[in-house]
Formats: sequence, C-alpha cells, structure tokens
Amino acid sequence: MVAVVTLDEDSRNSLLDCCQNLANMVDWLDSIDRRPGLSELGIRLESMQINLEALKNHIGYTEERSYQRNIIKKTEHYEMVAITWRAGQDTPIHDHKGSDCAFLIVEGTSTETIYELNEDNRAVPSHVRHYAPGEVCAADEPDIHRISNDTDGDLINLHVYTPPLSGFEIYDAA
Repeated sequence: MVAVVTLDEDSRNSLLDCCQNLANMVDWLDSIDRRPGLSELGIRLESMQINLEALKNHIGYTEERSYQRNIIKKTEHYEMVAITWRAGQDTPIHDHKGSDCAFLIVEGTSTETIYELNEDNRAVPSHVRHYAPGEVCAADEPDIHRISNDTDGDLINLHVYTPPLSGFEIYDAA
C-alpha cells in the first residue's frame, strides 16, 4: 500500500526556503480562490527549476512494493505532493475522480500507462508515455492511468491536485 508522509510546518518552511520556485508555486496557489485549469498548472510547472538536493533532504521513499506520497502542502483548494518511487514501484490503476492532476518529473523517467475499460469494467492498456526530467504530465478527471518507475534508478514527481485528491477509484487489470 502507498506510504503517506505529511511534512510538518518546520520541514515545509525549510524546504520552501531552499526551493524558491516551490515557494513561488505555493504562494500562487494560495493566492487564487478558484480551481486552476490543467493548462495553467502545466505552464507553471514546466517553467519550474527544482533544487533537487534540498527536495531530497526533505522527502523520503518507501522500500515496499508501492510508492511514497510526501505531502508538501494541502488546503481546501489544492494539494502539492512530491511522490517518490524506487525501481519497479508503481501506483495501482486509478482515476482522479473530482480532481485534476498535473505533475513535473523532477528526477528519473516516469512511465504513464493510460487505460480504457472493457465490457467487464476491467482496465485494458491503450498507450504508454515516458516522461523525462523537466517534462509535465496532466491528467483530467476521467483519465484512468498508472504511474510507474520502470528504470533502475529513483523517480520523483511533483504533483499538484486541484482540488485535493479525495476520491478515486482503483481498477483491476484485464
């Protein structure tokens, strides 16, 4: 199962002090009282340079089969999460019911497998995309996908969910 760690206020402030671009994103997200669109989030994430060393000093990994969600900040309007995967780890096949999600690949190669449901309501892969560091992926509410680390190295993605991820469905593979 997924490991979830929420940064305490001191850790978050320390991280934001070291990562001005993260701090700027948090300031922008805090300043708006609406749900930003995926294109707006994507543009902001594409231009972000992340202090990788500082980020790594404030987040962690799980050694289990799954992955780790490092919650940087969560409000009623958004959730910013650094998600980490070791080699071979992946998410379950899922959707983002009620939330949009855009994420920046910070380190490693992120593999996104998109699924469609068959007549038995089982997930069938329809296509696979690979994202390199600096690239952004955006998932609309109806998208069904799995994110995985299919490499030998570590993977870090910076996710922004609007509103925070609260409901999602897990799907069985066909």
